Amino acid sequence: MKNYTILAILVFVLSIILFTGFQCASQEMTSAKLYIQRSDWESAEKWLAQEVEKNPTNAEAWWLLGNARMQRANYTGSIEAYDASLKSSNEFAEKIGQAKKYIWSQALNQGVGLYNKSINASPDSATMLLKQAVESYKLAVTVNPDSVVTYQNLAVAYHALGNTDDEIVTIKEALKRRESSSLHISLINVYLQRAQDEEAKSNKAGTTENYNTAIDAIIAARKYDPENSELLATMIDIYVRVGRANEAKPYIREAIIKDPTNKVFQYDLGVLLMQTDSLNEAITHFENALKVDPNYEVALQNIGVTYMRVGDKMKQAAQSSDMKKNIDKSYVEKFKKASEYFKQLSEVKPDDANAFDLLASAYANSNMVKEAKEALEKADSLRKK
Repeated sequence: MKNYTILAILVFVLSIILFTGFQCASQEMTSAKLYIQRSDWESAEKWLAQEVEKNPTNAEAWWLLGNARMQRANYTGSIEAYDASLKSSNEFAEKIGQAKKYIWSQALNQGVGLYNKSINASPDSATMLLKQAVESYKLAVTVNPDSVVTYQNLAVAYHALGNTDDEIVTIKEALKRRESSSLHISLINVYLQRAQDEEAKSNKAGTTENYNTAIDAIIAARKYDPENSELLATMIDIYVRVGRANEAKPYIREAIIKDPTNKVFQYDLGVLLMQTDSLNEAITHFENALKVDPNYEVALQNIGVTYMRVGDKMKQAAQSSDMKKNIDKSYVEKFKKASEYFKQLSEVKPDDANAFDLLASAYANSNMVKEAKEALEKADSLRKK
């Protein structure tokens, strides 16, 4: 009786296994697996599609369907199938993860190949190839949204298409995942290009907006890379371009501390100080610029003009003094100093009538009448040429 009971139980268990096995192995799954063994991916995909239509929660069928589509290079469809499998079960999560890495690499490489082909293609073909590259990169981003290199390549493709809006969005997405100088610089360059494009169209508002946005981007970039002198120089240049030169003053001072031999920064600070009547300090920075380049034309002109302003202020103060009989004429030395720089400027620019006009004015204020007359005659002769 005992043996009979055990045998009955074994027969019952076996019948359950057999029954369950036949229940799980539908005709669609059986046919699909048969075609998979033969590497007939088209037929396998057909049967698996029928299976998931009947049984949309079959995680294995979705996983196999993803594989079949991947073998046929239908990567978008493959991802959809893999995601459906994961939605039903995590049973194939590890294998799907490995498959997605493969799809990401294939999509990325495909995008690179299409972009490279576009470089030497005709304009129409290049546009088509670039759009295809964008789609490949977008698929790669979908599969692996944390891959910075994919965003970088996608941004380059958008740039080639002239799609700066999507280029900016893409670079910002890359920066969310990893900050780098190259990414920050790429973003800044987009804004600078847009500003120049608007400038070419005489769109002042658009030009200013993009330059200001570029400044904001540079400030953000300097938080990551504060020692980057190129970023600092670019920011100073933009501040001056958009009429925000006074805001640039602390950055110019910072730049001079880092590189006191930069004649442009020394000169720029001198010009800003002239505008605020800090004339003596302006002279110091013009002199520093001229130490680097003794023939720096704009520095020669502006240091002369600054000395003229200093002399004029001293002259007015002396003439308004109560002791008019003993007027302090030390201001004359300032005009003479100006004449020295204007004389050098006229030697650097011997065909510039304006240089001789400035020289004549400095001579006249220095009571050097003969020299002033000669300088004016030289200026007149140059204008007659």
